[in-house]
Amino acid sequence: MVALPLAYDRFWPEDSARSVDAEEALDRFRDENSVPASTAPAATSPVESTLPAIAVATPEAGVYRYATEGTESVDLLGGATHTYPAETLLTVVDRGCGALLRWDVLKERFDEWNICATPDGITWQPTDMAWYHEFFGNGRRELTECDRAALVVPTDFMPRAPQALDCTCDGRPWPAVWEVIGSETRVVDGVEVPVMHVRLSINREGELYERAVSDWWFAASGLPVAMTSTKESRADSGVIGAVTYTETYSAELVSLSPLT
Repeated sequence: MVALPLAYDRFWPEDSARSVDAEEALDRFRDENSVPASTAPAATSPVESTLPAIAVATPEAGVYRYATEGTESVDLLGGATHTYPAETLLTVVDRGCGALLRWDVLKERFDEWNICATPDGITWQPTDMAWYHEFFGNGRRELTECDRAALVVPTDFMPRAPQALDCTCDGRPWPAVWEVIGSETRVVDGVEVPVMHVRLSINREGELYERAVSDWWFAASGLPVAMTSTKESRADSGVIGAVTYTETYSAELVSLSPLT
């Protein structure tokens, strides 16, 4: 009878939540920017617009720091919660028509997405979006694809009607609705920055559901100046049945100048 608890402790998987330090993010940034000039994507040039508001160009490449609060949790194996560190890092790498952005919340938690500079403004691209979560040593990288890009920073800095996209996430329906709410001003390190407030809503009902509201305040370049999100989902783990996941966070840009 005594051996059962001992065996339980020995084979129960351990969970971890480790922050990503700036040097690690910078090393990856430098590796990704070490492509020979002959094969590197062409630099993005500002696109001239007949509208007076902004010229379109994606963010300066580098690693940006964000003051962060938040947690994520699952009810798997008795439950686990990750508390997000006080500072997280977002890496911007020049890619094709714009930039690849990767937000490292933890070693066990990151987001990736692509943005492009177009004559209409900054667009969030419909492919190569990824959300990574890891609990108890088991990581899952969910890929998201949509039928078209979402305009997130119009050149005229004016609101837009909600855009309902036909998307999938990890092969499941992912009913994404983007809404360009309007322009505001946020203060970053004492500097007033014009931003566009944009909201992404997900509402998939059923036994395996997902309900999420994520808000971004984008600078004219598409760089997030602030981010907030609340999410709850229930998905099939494929091993022990359905798992409920919850997340809430807020993050604010610390400086407009990236680490390079």
